[in-house]
Amino acid sequence: MSSKDYKKAILDGLLKKYNNRYAKNITTNRRIILKPIEVYKDYAKNNADILEKQGINEAVSVLNDMGFVTADYLKFSDDIEKIYLSEEHLDALYEYLKNEYGVVPQSTISKLVHEIVEKYICEGEIVQKYCKNILVQIEDPRCLLIPERIEENLKMFSFLEKNKENLYVREVSMLVYGDSKWFENNNYEEVCTFMRTATGRIRGEGERNDAILSSFYVTPVEQEIFIKGNWKIEWEQYVLDISKFQGGIAIASSDVQSIKNIIVNSESVMTIENKTSFQRLKDGNFAMMYLGGFANRHQIEFLKKVISDNPFVRYYHFGDIDIGGFLIHKHLCRETGRKFELYCMGIQQLCDVRFSHCLRKLTDNDMSRLGALMEEDLYGEVIKYMQEHNVKLEQEIVSYYLGK
Repeated sequence: MSSKDYKKAILDGLLKKYNNRYAKNITTNRRIILKPIEVYKDYAKNNADILEKQGINEAVSVLNDMGFVTADYLKFSDDIEKIYLSEEHLDALYEYLKNEYGVVPQSTISKLVHEIVEKYICEGEIVQKYCKNILVQIEDPRCLLIPERIEENLKMFSFLEKNKENLYVREVSMLVYGDSKWFENNNYEEVCTFMRTATGRIRGEGERNDAILSSFYVTPVEQEIFIKGNWKIEWEQYVLDISKFQGGIAIASSDVQSIKNIIVNSESVMTIENKTSFQRLKDGNFAMMYLGGFANRHQIEFLKKVISDNPFVRYYHFGDIDIGGFLIHKHLCRETGRKFELYCMGIQQLCDVRFSHCLRKLTDNDMSRLGALMEEDLYGEVIKYMQEHNVKLEQEIVSYYLGK
């Protein structure tokens, strides 16, 4: 790669981060940072290509002299640690990109973007929100929008909002783009992130970003329902006694739809947030189900069937004692229409001396998000304790002792 190419790669990397921050309307004093390994992945390795490293170092030196970037260097070394965008010189930077690399003028981009948006603006709610977001960005000359990318995103949003067929991700990619891997290789995370923003579906701790796709009948792979304990699952032609399997079983989501009856031969049903806790617990009083975070569409369908067939059984949820655990519980209750009691998710566990070395401090984000649940009676007391003592707790240590 030539020095000119390295300069472009460095500026592209920095501006991409700048534009992403602007698009999300994030207000912060933190500078835009690019690490050399984001341009050349082996930069920090002992066996790195010396010519590649020199190319990056020379490019940074030139850009620094032009006033577009600054850099931090490792102590007693010529190796670069971090590259910073000089935001105060953005206007000059954009002019440089136009003259040196033939970057398309903003006026032309704006015209193309408006034409694309016009084709989709009257479609579904997510499409409309995306269009409005893009129209706001296009008014800021600092935003380097790519019309082709915008149209590819809109194609996917439009398809997903209309879709009612159970599909896998690569089938969706074929139907929308004619290429089974295009979606995953290009705009997968971008689409999933915006759909969460548009629908208000907060990503829980430990939850995959693409779990949002299940709300639109799309799954990366076949989803499975993990259960163990005293269950009996009846299909048309056979009955499966889950109690015969000490470690439980996984039922493919495609088989859930044909279940005729679910019998719970225990006092209670318990959903469990994390897999380690699911594997550790052995309690005959509970028929257990592993969630893995926010319950997906298939898990909700299964639980609704469980509740319908077993209305007089008690229902519990066992998860982390943190904002994620409470939000997972709240989502579970809302989506199933059933009140799940909290299991070992209270002040007693936070005070237990056995767990004291595992208590973690709340982050600023934890504090702000917990406040939204403070007024709800079910969580209010434990949240007040968490805030006053600045603590939260993961469930794996609790399940460890429960399983002994």
